[in-house]
Amino acid sequence: MSSAKILVVEDEVLIAEHIKDYLNSFGLHHVSMVHNKNHVLPAIDHFKPDLVLMDIHLQNPLDGIELAKLIDERGQVPYIFITANADLLVIQKATNTKAAAYITKPIKKSDLFAAIQIALKSIESKEVKFMQVKDGGATLRIPHTDIQYIESSGNYINIYTKTQKILSRQSLEWAEDQLPEHQFLRVHRSFIVNIACVLRFTTKSLFINETEIPVSRMNTSLISGFFKGPKI
Repeated sequence: MSSAKILVVEDEVLIAEHIKDYLNSFGLHHVSMVHNKNHVLPAIDHFKPDLVLMDIHLQNPLDGIELAKLIDERGQVPYIFITANADLLVIQKATNTKAAAYITKPIKKSDLFAAIQIALKSIESKEVKFMQVKDGGATLRIPHTDIQYIESSGNYINIYTKTQKILSRQSLEWAEDQLPEHQFLRVHRSFIVNIACVLRFTTKSLFINETEIPVSRMNTSLISGFFKGPKI
């Protein structure tokens, strides 16, 4: 959390400084402030924050919401709304954006801390994870979501992605240690599969696209637990 970059968008300078003091007390010292709505998007491009704290009322009641819609379109960064406006119409419009949280003024330190913690943890959970393998003198970074299954082949493994097959001098045990258990499952002594890529399964095998992958007897009940619904 301490390395996170926070952009504070607040046209009242004293309130912005107060928020910054709170952030510093949380151990967040990479803080930038913007006091003019016209400078927000350029500041995001330049500062590249991990999170934006944004007042809804920037000169006009819905200025912050209009900015939020632009941020949503660009898909750049999560944001938390901060406002003293309790008008139900404004709140309803705010909830139609992709705001990570909504905090009312006067800001409570505990509320701000909790909202930031939740938002940053949500960001971490959405980050793309990679498996790193050697390819000659280079290192390949393969997104976990691209991996469909991995097959053991002697002293090597074949990593089958959505677009290619990658040969790496590693063991299946090594690959199993690198991959998250909630996403990948070793179904056979020679195979690890990405659970999300399995189209159908039987008591003896499962299918990724048209590829049939054997399931060992000891993993049959485990497979059934992961894939709810009828077997085909």
